Amino acid sequence: MEKTKFTASGITGTERAQVSQAPVRQSVLVVDDEENFLTLLKWYLTQHGYDVYTASSADEAYGILQERSINIALLDIKLGGRDGLSLLEQVNEQSPEVKVVMMTAFPTVSSIKQAFDKGAVRYMTKPVDLQELAEALKILP
Repeated sequence: MEKTKFTASGITGTERAQVSQAPVRQSVLVVDDEENFLTLLKWYLTQHGYDVYTASSADEAYGILQERSINIALLDIKLGGRDGLSLLEQVNEQSPEVKVVMMTAFPTVSSIKQAFDKGAVRYMTKPVDLQELAEALKILP
């Protein structure tokens, strides 16, 4: 007969190991001014186990970053109003632990260079291949 050992917290060593092995859901902030794209990415990433927040402007995104713990930000470069590159700079100043992936339908050598110089960890062109995105998110540093 197996004996149960209780600790001061009331959780056995085996139970503690099981609790600590539970996968931690990462949170993703998706920023894009195209509502259909936001809806698609939110659905897809939620299906892949992420907690997803969406914003359609840089200012809205910054508000979410102030209120929530975000692990990964997917930022469109061309947003109405302030662009994604200025938001990237702000994210890296305020929350350097957030991994930022830049997205654009209009890639240029200049925007690629600016994105990496400002701290982006990936740069993807739109339309984004969802399988490629899922793989990229799994291997972020």
